[in-house]
Amino acid sequence: MFVRPCWRPQSLDEAYQIIDENLWALMINNGSDGPLVTNLPLLLDRSKGRLGTLLGHLARANEHAVALFSAMEPTLAVFHGPYSYVTPSWYPNRDMPGTYYYTAVHCYGRIRPQSDAELEATLKLLNDRMEQPIPGGWRMDEVPRSEITRRLPNIAGFELEIERLEAKFKLGQDEPHKDAMAVADRLAASPDWSQRQLGQAVRRANVDRSD
Repeated sequence: MFVRPCWRPQSLDEAYQIIDENLWALMINNGSDGPLVTNLPLLLDRSKGRLGTLLGHLARANEHAVALFSAMEPTLAVFHGPYSYVTPSWYPNRDMPGTYYYTAVHCYGRIRPQSDAELEATLKLLNDRMEQPIPGGWRMDEVPRSEITRRLPNIAGFELEIERLEAKFKLGQDEPHKDAMAVADRLAASPDWSQRQLGQAVRRANVDRSD
């Protein structure tokens, strides 16, 4: 990923936040007929490995599962944070070309298959995470455990220990400060929650600039 020095996040925690808040990811491996890509949720466990470990699962019937566990090369997981098209009309002088502001994190690492017990634990973590904001959300213990375990043979659980992490926060840091702040103001006024989040990120990324 092409990352200018000014586009790097100010801390590893900022990259982790993108993963935590945007766990719907793309997982990519090389295949004999071209890249294999699966959309799936990935949970971050910061306590495992030097840069953390991603936990996930996919159907065993998915051809990607075979390639995933036999891959000699690193697997890539891609996370997208908030993004927006930036129109030239948002700049004070309307003298900049249109562009995109966005955040993204790429994680590379090797795959380790999970045991059934590890997979079941990960499924509970994922369920609790997704159901937590839902009033009266569903719990796995609402059904007999056998209803969970009978499905495990059809699911391939895995861990991806992050060996390399690349993060790009393209948020106007290479543009005039007044232009970046004008974009932040526009985003902050949006009815779209993700655009407002992006506007906050633009402000954080440019707060210490002196120009």
